[in-house]
Amino acid sequence: MSAHSPSGPVDPQRAAANRRIGVFIAVFALLLAGSIALVLREEKRRGILIQPTPAPETPAVPAAPPARATPSPSPAAPARPAAPALPASPALQESDRMEDAMAAFRLAGEHLNAGRFDQAEEQALAALRAYPRMAAAQRILGLVYLQQGRMDRAISVLETSLRTEPFHPEALTNLAFAYLQAGNPGLALELIETCRRLHPDYKPALLQHGLMLLADPDSTEAVGVLREAVDAFPGLPGPRNNLAVALARAGDREGAREQLTAILDLDPGNFSALFNLGALHAAETNAAAAIPWLRRAMQQTNPSEFRRYLNDPDLAPIRESPEFEAFLLELDPVLPAPPPPPGLGP
Repeated sequence: MSAHSPSGPVDPQRAAANRRIGVFIAVFALLLAGSIALVLREEKRRGILIQPTPAPETPAVPAAPPARATPSPSPAAPARPAAPALPASPALQESDRMEDAMAAFRLAGEHLNAGRFDQAEEQALAALRAYPRMAAAQRILGLVYLQQGRMDRAISVLETSLRTEPFHPEALTNLAFAYLQAGNPGLALELIETCRRLHPDYKPALLQHGLMLLADPDSTEAVGVLREAVDAFPGLPGPRNNLAVALARAGDREGAREQLTAILDLDPGNFSALFNLGALHAAETNAAAAIPWLRRAMQQTNPSEFRRYLNDPDLAPIRESPEFEAFLLELDPVLPAPPPPPGLGP
């Protein structure tokens, strides 16, 4: 069904009202359009005044040079073999044994100096069990055997010591002395002369050398070497006594007396000096001057030991003298006869 407009005559007032409404709508539309245009223009102007700060231009990156041809890698060097582990020091490996050996060696020396030869031997052997290559213990053991009179063993041990330390001066002198005591003066002299050539500043070799030359009655070198020994050891009686013997043998009895008197200044009870002064007077057939010195010498030792010295050939010139016979009675007095048994008369 369609609308049906009422037909009839038009109202002039209504028509005027409709026209006014239409004009108002048109004016409002114009104002709205103008407002919109104004807003758009203002926004455009503000957009021109407020420009965003342009971002700084990124500098152009220079083009990379053409890549060179990469050389082929050289073949890798072969890896070095690992260094072998260093061995520990032999001294550190054997330190405990060496300490044990040294402790026993010191004890052996103390016993030897005190004349306890059995204990010295025991400790020297203990040192060698702890450290068999200890040449010092071999030398001290050889000296112990010398003091005990075991010459074969002494020479064997001292030869081993010399092989262990062939340049050691004590090894040379100790073995030389052992050969001398064993009755081999030629080999002893060869060793001691070798020691003096190898060690010219080793003064103890002078003592051994002088003694060995003195053992040869025909030696013409003994006095010179023994004078060197006395100069090197002025406070030792032994070298002076040996020099006195060498001087007396060479005919210088006054020089001999001078050396023996110097010994008594150092040691008034020195047996060798006392006896040799008596022997010097005996060689001059002066029994009266000899006997007092022999008597003083006898007082420094026991009678049985002193009897051995009475066989000295230097006493031969006075052996039959009354003074000497009286001296023998002092040494071995005649025992008195025992009393008669009780009840028996003459």
